[in-house]
Amino acid sequence: MGTRFAGVPEPMRRGDWALVEWVAAASPGGPFPEPWCHAHDPLRTMIGMLVEFGVLAWPANGTDIATIAREASAAAKLWLEQHPRPAPAPQSVPRRMTWGPPGEPEGS
Repeated sequence: MGTRFAGVPEPMRRGDWALVEWVAAASPGGPFPEPWCHAHDPLRTMIGMLVEFGVLAWPANGTDIATIAREASAAAKLWLEQHPRPAPAPQSVPRRMTWGPPGEPEGS
């Protein structure tokens, strides 16, 4: 399951899947992916999102970064094995912008 909004679970979005897949395939010293590389603290931001998704638990205070990275990568790989990526659903895009209440002709 994805993030929670006002206590209600939301489905995983494409960007959420991309983060989990990147963490599972990350190598030591590799650059952080977009948009997380622009965060004030990219590692903490990504770990926080993985915790929110239920991929892993918050690391204990004082845990070194290498251990956190190893545990996050292992947890992301396990999570991906247990949660296959769903087929993409088609997105509806409105053909034109309409104004006013539905059913009311334009320009009235």
